[in-house]
Amino acid sequence: MSPTLGKFSRVVCALVLAQLAGCASFEFTKPMPVQAQPVAIKVSGEDLSAWSDMPLGVYRVPNSQVVISGHQTGQAGALLFGLIGVAIVHSANASAGATMIRDAEKQLNINLNKPLQAEVDRLVAAGAFGPSVKAEPASAKVMLTPAIVLSYVSAQELRPYVVIRTSLAGADGKPVWNTRYIASSGAARPLLGLDSWLENDAAPLKASIQRSLELATGTLARDIAKPFPRVEDQFSVVEGHFPFVKPRLHVKGYPAAEDESTVTFIPKIGDVIVFAGVNVMDKSVIKYRPALKDDVIFKIVEDAKK
Repeated sequence: MSPTLGKFSRVVCALVLAQLAGCASFEFTKPMPVQAQPVAIKVSGEDLSAWSDMPLGVYRVPNSQVVISGHQTGQAGALLFGLIGVAIVHSANASAGATMIRDAEKQLNINLNKPLQAEVDRLVAAGAFGPSVKAEPASAKVMLTPAIVLSYVSAQELRPYVVIRTSLAGADGKPVWNTRYIASSGAARPLLGLDSWLENDAAPLKASIQRSLELATGTLARDIAKPFPRVEDQFSVVEGHFPFVKPRLHVKGYPAAEDESTVTFIPKIGDVIVFAGVNVMDKSVIKYRPALKDDVIFKIVEDAKK
């Protein structure tokens, strides 16, 4: 195992010990609390927080909601955490991300605010969120903050994820509930070149983002209308890639839903982990099964180097 993955493993051990000791918060695993008052759903117009929603060293594409991750070096622990990571390498890693995409920034100038609000409005009009969610005016608001995460899974290939930070504020403006809805679809590709995400004026990337946006938003609607089961001691294990993190991971959590092409999975991990929340995952690129008694919460299942 490389020194980087060795550091990563030590962080994973610390994470598991903290969770077993009851030190971690698991609010992001929970559904939205039942609301007696009408609720509206709006796009916040803000960006994901560098403090809590992203690891160190990510590169934000200028004038865009696209961020690059998975290229970071020398900070295995920081791949999982926000600014609880190792801040000294942040600047160098952000520069590495910029270098990787310097020829692609025009095509990566993407903003999800309008398409996300349009999809939410369509689902609200169709009643997909259930009776508590209305068009404005409403006493409480669910605010959505989207991003597109281009996450490297190898030296050349990456996978796009749509990440929607979701926050409910009560009538008094105080936060009531926070989580994330995360979706990806299809196999990883190179960013540039033949059979890449940016081939044909970025048509493959645009199609993947639209598909993932619909998956994440539809999953949010279903989870609000009729929350997915989150039954203790009835866990599954998923082996696959998660946003922001380059290594393939084994993660234990709640099996929320399944259809012909996707598995909806809620990792039983602390809120500080940047992919905590509800993950919609493509069946073709993961392995999943019921959890066994001796399955750990979290581990690396293969080296990131390919």
